[in-house]
Amino acid sequence: MGKTEFYSTGYYTGLAPEPRFRKVLEMASKLGGKKLLDIGCGDGTYTLVLKEALHTEETVGIEISIVAVGRANDKGIKAYQLDIDEEEFPFENESFDIIYCGEIIEHLFNPDHLLDEIRRVLKPGGRCIITTPNLAGWPNRLSLLLGYQPFPSSVSPEHEGVGKLMMTGEEGQWGHIRVFTLKALKELVKIHTFKIVRVVGCPVSINTSVSGFVVGGIKAIDNFMSNFPSFATRIIIIVERGDR
Repeated sequence: MGKTEFYSTGYYTGLAPEPRFRKVLEMASKLGGKKLLDIGCGDGTYTLVLKEALHTEETVGIEISIVAVGRANDKGIKAYQLDIDEEEFPFENESFDIIYCGEIIEHLFNPDHLLDEIRRVLKPGGRCIITTPNLAGWPNRLSLLLGYQPFPSSVSPEHEGVGKLMMTGEEGQWGHIRVFTLKALKELVKIHTFKIVRVVGCPVSINTSVSGFVVGGIKAIDNFMSNFPSFATRIIIIVERGDR
């Protein structure tokens, strides 16, 4: 199964009930900027919400799914179809004030190419918001301690739940290839000459068949751990283009 086929239906649609979307909006509303690029824009629903929060004059998206690109264009977003892993972005150098890259970097074989392209098309002083699962988040530390597969990594693209705590082999279409700890993500963006502006942790929505009492306990722990980015389930990092 190729990447394009895998992600043909796995793109973002609508507004998912994930805390990271609200957190990104809170952070983005303090940035501003005239021109926004949404990397992995899906059907464009969240792109429009982000545009409103940033008060941008022009919003552009890129996405691997041709179906998603069509739907984003229907919403008035100038979207382009390309494989972020391999192709150069179809934009001039220093084109964007703000770039959003939500839950994309972990899906790539070559994150270096992504970061190089982000740096190329970002204006001097421009900001990029990156979100990604945290390999060292508290659920993954617990899973490894008990002998289970960490949640954001998988041994099969067709059976992503194999070996994971409270999951079956058929659950999920995640496709994660490179999963980061906070330390690793910070080191990599610095190698690509980005300055780290802000790092926050973020909880996730909990979908499980266990009892409501247990779910409530998991949510409480997850919310608490989000105060400590190294242990949080999700990482949100804002970087600024620096000088080489």
